[in-house]
Amino acid sequence: MLVVVDMQRYFCEPDSALARFVSRGLADGGSWYFDLLRRVVVPNIGRLLAEFRARGLRVVFTEFGSRTPDGGDLPPWARRMNELAVAAVGERCFLPLADPAARVIDDLQPVAGEEVFTKSTSGPLAGTAIHTHLADLKADPVVVTGVMTDMCVTGMVRELADSGYDVMLATDACATFVQASHEWSTQFLGATFARPTETDAVVAEMLA
Repeated sequence: MLVVVDMQRYFCEPDSALARFVSRGLADGGSWYFDLLRRVVVPNIGRLLAEFRARGLRVVFTEFGSRTPDGGDLPPWARRMNELAVAAVGERCFLPLADPAARVIDDLQPVAGEEVFTKSTSGPLAGTAIHTHLADLKADPVVVTGVMTDMCVTGMVRELADSGYDVMLATDACATFVQASHEWSTQFLGATFARPTETDAVVAEMLA
């Protein structure tokens, strides 16, 4: 099964409040992240989507945001980030799920029959029904992709691994704003909670 984590417009577009807020503290202004998304991550997720769909394998997506318009249902860490973003750029960085910018980007849109789990937490099990949805798949590998490597991707990998799933992390199909954090996260997860792999290897294993 393929899991696409939080590939939403406001995580992937450089003019979003989140991007403007985070990029203020980065020497490169976020250029590494957005270049990696454009050149590597989005094409690789697109390829995995095509391969999984062609074989009739399950694909699920997650979307992160608040269920209430004011963001009051978000956990304290996310509310704090929203407050800091308002002070810095005049807008909250984490959007309500009802906002059009909280949808998956056009290049990776879900198709009919694919589940989209909305969540207001960094990990999936506290905020979605994904565990119930996957309960019959524990014998099958779960391939995790998406953003951010050091936040919601890490939360997804760790919670699925702790719940007994065989997790594969597609290291060239995920990203976060800081290169060092991305690299450390993939190394840590690959040494503990997941099998680190790349898109080519995932496809090769599917064809074996």
